[in-house]
Amino acid sequence: MPELSFANSSVMVAPFHFFRSRPRIHALLRWWAVMLLSGSAAIGAEVAKEYQIKAAFVYNFTKFVEWPAERFAGADDPIVIGILGKNPFGESLENAVRGRKIGGRDITVISLSPSAEQTHVHVLFVAAGEEKGFDPKMVAGALTVGESERFAALGGMITFMAETEKVRFVINLESAERAQLKLSAQLLKLASMVRRK
Repeated sequence: MPELSFANSSVMVAPFHFFRSRPRIHALLRWWAVMLLSGSAAIGAEVAKEYQIKAAFVYNFTKFVEWPAERFAGADDPIVIGILGKNPFGESLENAVRGRKIGGRDITVISLSPSAEQTHVHVLFVAAGEEKGFDPKMVAGALTVGESERFAALGGMITFMAETEKVRFVINLESAERAQLKLSAQLLKLASMVRRK
């Protein structure tokens, strides 16, 4: 029996007499559409859940970091979280920080293009695939958070590691110390690994 291809999915072409029955055709198409949509929804839900968890982590990281005093111009300056390139969080990160304060400071989330100035952020998140716009020297004094081996190799400070149904992270302590950031002992204990070199 020949095959008919629909965007990487294959549907077997039935004998001609099958197409005489329109109800059967409509039933088959409805079933096929439901299968495709339910599969896409499940994948989308998994991705959304992953980034909801990562958003909560990013927010909580700000509680366990001490920045050099000169990183803030005034006592009321907010903690700025920058997302480099594409935003995989949707609204999850903004929702996680909305109405919250750390050390009396509001938390602001901004999006940055790869060519944008990055020196004014206190936390920089680099999504997988956006590493080309990441240069640790351009964000001196900022906590850098990413999710790829490439990011870690470039000197990123905290790298998420996806495991089965869990999100863990690795800390590059040397990179944090080079940026004059103090990470609390509690945060170091929560990491699945702390690299000192």
